[in-house]
Amino acid sequence: MGAASLAAVVRDRCDVAILDAVAEGFHIERPSSHGFFVYGLPLEEIGRRIAAFNPDLVGITCLYSSTFPVVAELCKTSKAVAPLAVTVVGGTHPSFLPERCLEEAPELDMIALGEGEPVLLELLDVMQTGADLSTVDGLAFRDPSTGEIRVNPKTRFIEDLDSLPYPARDLLPMELYQQIGVPHLLFSERKRFATVITSRGCPARCNFCSSWRFWGNRFRARSPENVLDELELLVREFGVEEVQFEDDNLSLGRARFRKLLQGMVDRDLGLAWSTPNGIALWALDRELIGLMKRAGCYEVTLAFESGNQQVLDRIIHKPLKLEKVPPILHELKMAGIRTSSFFIVGFPGESLEQMKDTFMMPRKLGLTYAWFFIANPLPGTELYETCAKKGYLKKGFDFVNNSFSRCNIETPQWTSRQIEKLAHWEFLKFNLYNLVRHPGALWQRYRNFLRNPRLVAEIAKSLLRRTLPGFGIHQ
Repeated sequence: MGAASLAAVVRDRCDVAILDAVAEGFHIERPSSHGFFVYGLPLEEIGRRIAAFNPDLVGITCLYSSTFPVVAELCKTSKAVAPLAVTVVGGTHPSFLPERCLEEAPELDMIALGEGEPVLLELLDVMQTGADLSTVDGLAFRDPSTGEIRVNPKTRFIEDLDSLPYPARDLLPMELYQQIGVPHLLFSERKRFATVITSRGCPARCNFCSSWRFWGNRFRARSPENVLDELELLVREFGVEEVQFEDDNLSLGRARFRKLLQGMVDRDLGLAWSTPNGIALWALDRELIGLMKRAGCYEVTLAFESGNQQVLDRIIHKPLKLEKVPPILHELKMAGIRTSSFFIVGFPGESLEQMKDTFMMPRKLGLTYAWFFIANPLPGTELYETCAKKGYLKKGFDFVNNSFSRCNIETPQWTSRQIEKLAHWEFLKFNLYNLVRHPGALWQRYRNFLRNPRLVAEIAKSLLRRTLPGFGIHQ
């Protein structure tokens, strides 16, 4: 989505193409040096595609710290086949670690910090006029004359998100996405789905999250009319039957959310939709939930993070009061909207007893789906700053080893391996419990995914490797 948005803002000024190497090489995988699997087109094929387009600039998305070694390889590949093309990387990891990334990847020329559209537009102006790179807001680069790494602070953000064109989905392999059929969280009600983002940023200041800093320390939203027009375009041009809203906080700003929902009803779009990235639970009420159902909502993901109020208040700093959860869950259940849930354990200062509250919460609330993740010290987060200051980072810590299935934190109260075994076992136990309790519901949710035996086998093997000692190699 980020690449498609960037392509949309520059396509009237230059020739642009998008290569989704993940989708086009979805069934090709190789192990990496960090214990992950890399999947997607081989570097040789990516190099051939770059050479064929012969670009002046190659932009690469780096969504996660664990993918940066691959990004560095891609920059090297690009320079080998198009040595004069400028390599630019964007995303959270390089935005918060620009000096480190430029030092580690000599073939990486520049980094766009945070919101990328204005950076790319200004960079194009500089490339076309020969102006000084120091004038580009939010750009990290090597000085062409001295080789010194310079970082221009990010000071400007887009005030009116409606001013952005819709993502250039015509440059994406939309049909291939439907064929692969692996949406966010592995499920969808309908096969022809697409992702949509209606806002940027978050007013909360959760200690494990860098999103609020990345998007400029504030919440900005598109107008309901702008979003509704995009939804109509998806239905008309791409035959989309379902959308997954990927906002951090779709329901913030109740008046806007209500207008969006009513517009979906009034325009009779016929779309099913869900919120796999989470939704602000505290912003919901009976009226909104009823309108959500009429507008096509079939499931929302509730990001509780913890089942212990002290952990939420004193450690995570999430503005959620657990006492308000049961009535909202009741309204969602009465409306026939399924609920999935996110939980995180392993925060410094969190006791094993408090973690037990988290593991028990989905059972007490009668939740059908729950995901237990492990807190990780991501760049740009308060959690990382706390761990670095107190010496809680695991020995040999490297940002590229960050994964919500791994623990990179050691405290006097518990070990990293202890947290990994606990989180993986509780996740497996809860889902086995629900498989017995709600076999029909699980089949209904994952039926499209379960028809792909290869993917099922890979994920099952991964879970067993992490959970059971002696099953494969734990890394």
